[in-house]
Parts: sequence; structure tokens; C-alpha cells
Amino acid sequence: MSLLQSELDRAKAELGYNLLGIGAPYIGTTALFELAVQPYLSAGAKTTSSTSVTGDGTPKSITLADATGFAEGDHVVVDVDGRQERVTVQALSGATLTALFTGTHSGTYWVTVEGGESIVRECLARIWAVREQRAKSKGRGALKAYVGDMEFYDTGESAFETTTRELDTLRDELAAALGVENLWRRKQAAACRLSAY
Repeated sequence: MSLLQSELDRAKAELGYNLLGIGAPYIGTTALFELAVQPYLSAGAKTTSSTSVTGDGTPKSITLADATGFAEGDHVVVDVDGRQERVTVQALSGATLTALFTGTHSGTYWVTVEGGESIVRECLARIWAVREQRAKSKGRGALKAYVGDMEFYDTGESAFETTTRELDTLRDELAAALGVENLWRRKQAAACRLSAY
């Protein structure tokens, strides 16, 4: 399954591209996502499993609907959203995959060999988590923590500033995964320039 249009739109927004659509001004930059990124982004084998599993630190086995394209040693993304986790295939016998699960999975859920699409989806999920964290951040602290005989002081940076810096880094990772420019970096650089009139 290729990236959904909603995922492409989220990637565009996170990287500073306009969302006006393919007929928009600067068609060369926005069409890049639909004409170059979406059709050519690599994807790993994808299937489903309906085996209920609860991760407890020991290897568990699940049955895949189709094991074509899966192999021992593959990094596999299991499930979606908050239940998503990345595991390594320890053993594969027919359609039975064994891995060390830490999460709980039930019902019918996706199992995908890691590839470009799953990496982009992971980047988008991490960006969203930081955006939610930033939305809840308030104030500025000067906290002191005691660890043994040592005292640690807050850097004086607010939680908003910290999460904004983390968001910039995650956007750079997303841009690198997609092979496009993070336009927010260009806009930040332009805001720092002085113009004499």
C-alpha cells in the first residue's frame, strides 16, 4: 500500500510546502510529492495477521496471511498508530513468524517488512507526538535534580523551545527520507537575514 494522500499532505505541511493541490502555483515543487515520491517510494512486503499476542519479553509467534517477501533477520513493523512496534524476525517457518514483541496486538493488524513507506510513516508519527507534546508545554523552569551528590539545573530552555528544536530535527529526518528539502530551514534562515533599504 503506497502512502495515502493524507500522509503526503501531512509530509508537505511538516516540510513547509503548500497544500493547494496539483494546479497550484509552484507546481514543480508540490507535484514532486505526487509524481516522484509517492509512486517510487520503496515498500517492504506487506500482509496481515490475526494472531493475538501480548509482549512480555519472550519470543512470540504470529501467523501471517502471506509470508511472501518476509525472511529471518528482517525488521518488521507490526500494527499501526499507538500500537505500532518494530521487531526483528528471529525465525520464519512457513507463515509462522517468531519475534520478540513488547506490545499487545489483537484483531487483524498489518505486518510490513520495513521499507521507505514504513520509515516515512514512523517519521510522521514521531513528528505528531512531538507536536502534541509541544501543544501541552507551558512556561519556563529552573528545576534542580539531585542524583547522588551532584546537582543538575535546567538549561533555562522552555519545554516549547525544546520540543520545537526536536521538531526541526525530526522534519530534517523526514526530508532526508523523502529526498526533498525541508523548506522550514530555508524560511528560518531567511528570517535571520537583515536587509538594508
